[in-house]
Amino acid sequence: MESNISRITIDPRCRINYASFYIEGLRALFGASAIEFRCITELAEAPSNCMAVTVGTDNAMKRIIFDYWDGDSINENLYEWCDVYGKINLRPEDAQREKIMPLGPNFGISLWNPVKTLMMGVKNHKAIQSACGDRFRQPLRAFIRDYAYMFIRRKSHSYYHRFTEEEQDGYVFSLSTLWWGDLSINTTNRYRGEFMRLCKELMETFEGGFFYVKTAERESTAYSKYLQEYHDIIYKRRISMSDYDKRNRRSLFVFNTPSVNGCLGWKLGEYLCEGKAIISTPPNHVMPGEFFNGVHYLEVNTEQEMREAILRLRNDKRLLMQLKQNAFDYYNNWVSPEVAVRRVLKRAGVTL
Repeated sequence: MESNISRITIDPRCRINYASFYIEGLRALFGASAIEFRCITELAEAPSNCMAVTVGTDNAMKRIIFDYWDGDSINENLYEWCDVYGKINLRPEDAQREKIMPLGPNFGISLWNPVKTLMMGVKNHKAIQSACGDRFRQPLRAFIRDYAYMFIRRKSHSYYHRFTEEEQDGYVFSLSTLWWGDLSINTTNRYRGEFMRLCKELMETFEGGFFYVKTAERESTAYSKYLQEYHDIIYKRRISMSDYDKRNRRSLFVFNTPSVNGCLGWKLGEYLCEGKAIISTPPNHVMPGEFFNGVHYLEVNTEQEMREAILRLRNDKRLLMQLKQNAFDYYNNWVSPEVAVRRVLKRAGVTL
């Protein structure tokens, strides 16, 4: 795309597997050759839970923050620095602040082939060390782990971005990590567990369950108790992302609820991207545009409402297809990498 933008700088201190979604959007708009990774020296603090970007020409640079952190607080230092602050997990009370705008959910994607991914990781680690010196103490192995994750467990955006038509009547697949921590125990695990057990009861075939993270027992003394609580839906075998996606596309419908720290999880972004019919507890953060119950998803607050929603989508193919198409359209109009980045740049006054 033709543009008057001559320079795009991404601070490499971002956590790459989270930032990858918006890097993809910048590539789609300006091409990979227009982007450089370089520490923005005026930023003494560039935390890994945000991606700092400068966009523009030598005479007119705009400063952008893409905040993909699971938490919902605003980084005030970065807010003061930037021209526009895009945030995924945005509280309604923060939505009226001058610089802030909602991004909607994202998810991790793969940006490069395995060799280039590792090369980029090493290059960016050296760049941060050179710019920050002793203030940056993360070992190369720990830093590059997120880069390796992109090609080990994630796929390209084009792999996900395809309207799903493989649904199988009577079949539901749902696989989630069994999380720990008070918030996840009482909300995320509870709602997902209720959905899984109802699907086992009401659907012809159910596959999936909670993936039990054995190493989490070191972080939570209560974690082993969850093994007993959810013994009937524990899934101890990790599956490939290709297998996960195939089963997810076969699933007649899917379930969404806020994930770790009450965030808009990657699952919601993936479901919208693939055009899935979604049953969901109420979104607890601001979504961009118009995102409505009964149009883009079926909202449930109780186990009984969840039961009724499952039966509706099991039996009403017309409603199922409407939800699928509306979810896919919403993603394309508001959330996709290119659209999300375009919205942020427009808010910053950047001419494309």
